[in-house]
Amino acid sequence: MVQQFNYPKSESELRSLQDKLFGETKTKIQDGNVPRFKGLLEVISSEVVILSAIHNIKANKGSQTPGTDQETMRKNILEQDYQKVIGRVQETLQHYKPRLIRREYIPKPGKQEKRPLGIPTILDRIIQECIKIVIEPILEAQFYKHSYGFRPMRDTHMAMARVTDLTHKTGYHWIIEGDIRKFFDKVNHTILIKKLWHMGIRDRRVLMIIREMLKTGIMGELKENPLGTPQGGIISPLLANVYLHSFDQWIAREWEEKTTKYSYANQSKKIRALKNSGRLKPAYLVRYADDWVLITNSKQNAEKWIRKISTYLDSNLKLTLSKEKTLITNIRVKPIHFIGFSYKVVKGKSRTGYVTRTKPIPERLDTKIIEIQKDIKAIKRMNDSKEELIHTINKINSKIRGIIQYYEIATWVNIEMRKYSQLIQYTAYKALKKYGGEWTPANLVNNLTSVHSEYTTQIPAIQFSGGLMIGITNLGFCKWKRNTSKNQNETPYSETGRNIYRKRTRKGLPLARADDILSLHYSELIAQGKTNKLYNFEYFLNRAYAFSRDCGKCRVCTEQIWSPRDIHIHHIRPYLPMDEVNRVQNLATVHRKCHQAIHNHQNYGHLDRKLWKKIKDFREKLIGSS
Repeated sequence: MVQQFNYPKSESELRSLQDKLFGETKTKIQDGNVPRFKGLLEVISSEVVILSAIHNIKANKGSQTPGTDQETMRKNILEQDYQKVIGRVQETLQHYKPRLIRREYIPKPGKQEKRPLGIPTILDRIIQECIKIVIEPILEAQFYKHSYGFRPMRDTHMAMARVTDLTHKTGYHWIIEGDIRKFFDKVNHTILIKKLWHMGIRDRRVLMIIREMLKTGIMGELKENPLGTPQGGIISPLLANVYLHSFDQWIAREWEEKTTKYSYANQSKKIRALKNSGRLKPAYLVRYADDWVLITNSKQNAEKWIRKISTYLDSNLKLTLSKEKTLITNIRVKPIHFIGFSYKVVKGKSRTGYVTRTKPIPERLDTKIIEIQKDIKAIKRMNDSKEELIHTINKINSKIRGIIQYYEIATWVNIEMRKYSQLIQYTAYKALKKYGGEWTPANLVNNLTSVHSEYTTQIPAIQFSGGLMIGITNLGFCKWKRNTSKNQNETPYSETGRNIYRKRTRKGLPLARADDILSLHYSELIAQGKTNKLYNFEYFLNRAYAFSRDCGKCRVCTEQIWSPRDIHIHHIRPYLPMDEVNRVQNLATVHRKCHQAIHNHQNYGHLDRKLWKKIKDFREKLIGSS
C-alpha cells in the first residue's frame, strides 16, 4: 500500500510528519514488510520544508561560500523577495538540472595528502537539504544500530563507547581496522538508487533528482560524474550510509543478529549458543561513515573475515578493500587508530584483566596544535579595535575548548593535553605582551568563566578599560569524562527519542517556527506592498523564530497575543545593515496597538509606568534610523 500525506503547513506539522514517516517505517520493518512512500516530492517542495532547509543551511559557517555561479546565501536568498525565493526553489525541483560543482582540496587531519571537497551552488544545497529533511526519517528507522557517522543524535564518542563496551564484555582483542579504497569516489549510482528504492523511497521523481545530483560534473574536470558521491554535498553522508547499509546488515546477520533454530529471550544466551556451535566466526561491527572496525576473537578469524568482506564488497557494492591500509591488530600489544583516537587495552583491575587506554592520535593532535599556534601568533600583527581583539581571543579559546571536548573521553586526556599546554601558553604570552598582556590567575579573568572559575593557574590575559580581563585559556584545563553508550531509542523523530536527548544533554531542542500563526500577518504585509528590502526572505524566516522565542507574548505589554490579526513583528533597530537588520535578536513580537504606540510619537504617560517605559525604550532604539 502506498502512503498518502497531509502536506505540512508549519514546522510543527513537518515534525509530526517526520515522526510519522519514522514510526510507520519502523513498524513495517519489525513486521517484516517493506515501507513504500510515494508523493514525497510534493512534501519536499512545500513552503515549510524550503523554509526549514534554508534555516538549516544558513546556520552553517560555509553557507556564504559561493558555488560555481558565485551566488551566496545572504545576497541571493536571505536578502531577496520571499515569494520569489520560494517560487525559484519549487520551479527548480520540477525541472532539476544541477550546476557544476566547484572542487577544492583540503588537508586530511594528521596526513600529508589532501581530500577533495565538492562545493555545490547555494540553490543545489537547498534542494539537497529539502530532500534530506523528508527522506532521512524513513532511512533512520532502518539503519544499523551501531553505525554512528553523520547521523542525528550520534557522534564519535558513542562509537568509541561501543568499542570499549565490546572489548570489555567479550574479552576479544583482535580488531580489523577497515579501509575501503576511495569509497566516496567509487559509489555506484545504479546500486545506490536501487537501495533507496528497496528502503522505501518509491517516488521516482525524487530518485531521478538524486541521480542527477550524483551525476553532477566538476568545473574544469568533468562534465558528468559517472561514479561516486561528492564529498561536501549536504546529502552525500546520508547516501553513503544508505550504500553501506547492506554491508552492516550482512555482518550483523552473520553473528549478532544471526537467525537461530530456537528463540532466546536473552541475547547473552543466544551468543553463548552461537559460540558453542563452533562453526561461526564472532564479529562485532562498529562503523563511522566509511571508517569501521570489526572486533573478533582470534587472528585466524580476523583473516577469514577480511577475505569474506573483500569478496562481499566487490560482488555486492563494487568496492575494493585496501589490502595495504586494512590492518589486523592485537590491542593488547599495540593500539588501533579509529576516528581520531588511539585505542588499546593494558593489564589492570577488571573482569577480563585489562583496562582501556585511549589517547588522541598524535599526528591529528599535532595538526590542530600547529593551527592554533598560527592563530595566536597572528595576534601580534593585528591593528584592530578592542572588540576585534577580544573576538579573536574568543575564537582561539573556542578552538582550544573544541579539542578538549572532542578528546575528553580519552583516558589519558590530561596527560596528552599537558604535553602541549605549556607551548601554547608561552606562545600566547608572547603574542599578548604587545597589548600589555600579563600572567593572571584564570579565576580572575572575565571570559570563559564556566571553565576558568575552577582554576588558579596563571594564563596570559589583557586588561581592558573598566577592569575587563580577557585571557587565552589553557589546554590543560581538562577533565576525563566517562563515556556512555548510545541509547538506541534516542532519535529526533519521536517524542520519546527527543525526551531521551533532552535528559542526556540537558539541552532543549529548538522551538518550532510559528509559521501557521504568522501566515495572516504575512498576507497583510503583502497587501501593503511590504515584500522588498526590509521585508525580505530573512525577515519572513526569522519572524517566526522571534515569535516562538517570545512565547507568543508582546514585548511591550507582556500579554499573550491570541489573535493572529494582532501579531506584529517589530524591527528594534531598523537602521542596521541589511545583513543584521532581520536577525532574530533584532526582531520583537508586539501587539498591533503596541506597535502603533512605538511609532506614533504620542504621549502615553497616563498608562502604567512600566508599560510607558518600555514604549520609550523601543522608541529610543529607533532614533539611529533618523
